[in-house]
Amino acid sequence: MHVELLAYTQRNPALTVESVATIGDLGAIWQGKADYPENVVEFAGRVCYRSTHRMGAAADFIADRVREGHEDIIEHLVVTLRITDSLEPLRWRLLNRHCEVSELGSGAWLVSGNTRVWLDFFRRGVALEAVPILRTLAPGIFAEYAGAADISPIAGAAPLFDEAALAVLAPYEQGPMRVTLLGYTQPLLADPELALHHGAATFFFEGISRTCTHQLVRHRLASFSQESQRYVDLSKGGWKAIVPPAVAEHPQAMAELDEFWRIAEEKYAALRKMGIRKEDARFLLPNAAETRIVATMNFAAWSHFLWLRAVDKAAQWEIRAMGQAVLRMLHTLSPDVFAEHWRVYQEQFIQEA
Repeated sequence: MHVELLAYTQRNPALTVESVATIGDLGAIWQGKADYPENVVEFAGRVCYRSTHRMGAAADFIADRVREGHEDIIEHLVVTLRITDSLEPLRWRLLNRHCEVSELGSGAWLVSGNTRVWLDFFRRGVALEAVPILRTLAPGIFAEYAGAADISPIAGAAPLFDEAALAVLAPYEQGPMRVTLLGYTQPLLADPELALHHGAATFFFEGISRTCTHQLVRHRLASFSQESQRYVDLSKGGWKAIVPPAVAEHPQAMAELDEFWRIAEEKYAALRKMGIRKEDARFLLPNAAETRIVATMNFAAWSHFLWLRAVDKAAQWEIRAMGQAVLRMLHTLSPDVFAEHWRVYQEQFIQEA
């Protein structure tokens, strides 16, 4: 079997240390001790615990999470390989349904999967020829294979973006909501159908409600790392409420919500003073509670998400706004793949405005 690296999760070129220095805690990603792809993995883990201020403080943070079995965070790094001189990829989809396998002809295969998929393969004794590539890309994730010989992986050239495209790819804010494209995987493939299944993107959503994320996580062909109400103390001041526009424009309705949230905060704090654990005190918190979540999907899964949430007028207002921000960025990344979504969006929301 011959293994060649085609693509892996790259930094959104619109994100630089300087460009995000004053945008929330995005700058913390560069405080990690690894390369950008693994830093995104650590960042996702620290979002769960609200500890992004500690980025890079623990050299073995990722390896420790893997040993503990907290492996959802390593799903945010996606790797695409070309496999030749082997028929083995025929069965890989049966071993782990979270990988994508496409036949290229002449005994060549295109295989994409997040690093949790590749780690599962290696533990099964499958695709071990790829261990040196994955180990070099992400030594923290593949720490249990420390004896493997490191190599210098070479991936294909990344697409170039002009200033207008970079402006679209920059973090987008609308009210309390912020949508940030952290990274993407995009093998340069001429066939849009192959690109649909082997491209992927990782987004960081902030300033959205639990109502919104309840809808987001229904898209199950995806990876999510969400701020935990079990581990994060949300006493008074620890959470904010996302207010629906219809309520914000209605003074009496707003007064009712304010009163309810005041009571919820007080009762939460009272339970915590009684010694009730955070995981139980959180039962008092409303769906309006602000949250943060890192989400990774391949382009096919994002396509499904966009049809339901971005270009369907029946979509709920909050996730529709979030979905349309995602669409603008994904269409900029891969216009051929998301051309039809963009056409419908333009017709239904832009031309009618």
